[in-house]
Amino acid sequence: MAPTNNHRTRCGDTRFPRNVILLLVTIFVFLMAAISIAWLVMHPHDPGFAVTSLSVTNFSLSDSQVRGRYEVGLTITNPNKIITQVVLHRQGSLLLYDSELYSKAAVQTTVNLEKLTNKSVKVDFEVKDQHQKVVPPILGRDLNKGVVNFNVVLKVTVRFEAGIWPSKDELLDVTCKDLDLEFHPKTKGTGNLLGIGKNCSTKNAAGRT
Repeated sequence: MAPTNNHRTRCGDTRFPRNVILLLVTIFVFLMAAISIAWLVMHPHDPGFAVTSLSVTNFSLSDSQVRGRYEVGLTITNPNKIITQVVLHRQGSLLLYDSELYSKAAVQTTVNLEKLTNKSVKVDFEVKDQHQKVVPPILGRDLNKGVVNFNVVLKVTVRFEAGIWPSKDELLDVTCKDLDLEFHPKTKGTGNLLGIGKNCSTKNAAGRT
């Protein structure tokens, strides 16, 4: 028996939305592939970070807590031929002889870098660590000697922007190690960076350095 006109109409009505969905999926896959290939070709590199200054005021020790206000001076370098935006998050931390002190920066700082340029920025934050812990005795001894070693860790979002292409974001940990601060007896609780500063290392969420 020949199919009725109603049957043909229902088949046509069913095929049309399927074809539209298949077309949209194909276009989406093509666009994602094109964007991925474009970013692979451009292969943007993580910005470079270097500590140029570090100072601390109101630095104090107790048996279980370390307190202080810190100002970190950074130079951020864009090695890419595309615009790079760097956002320094409110969260940061200091490492003192394997003791990690968490803090929140006073402000969230955004730095826009043109291609192959660098900028200087300062980040202020205060440590009021509420976690009770044993302060290493060596920290007190080094403070009495006048030099304390710090590591600074910052959370950073990097956004790469290249013309018509959608931006690409990365979340990085920026670690600046072996920063020696000198404390003078006449300025109790105040320390400043010894030397000319140091470069920092970066690591993304996937663990790449």
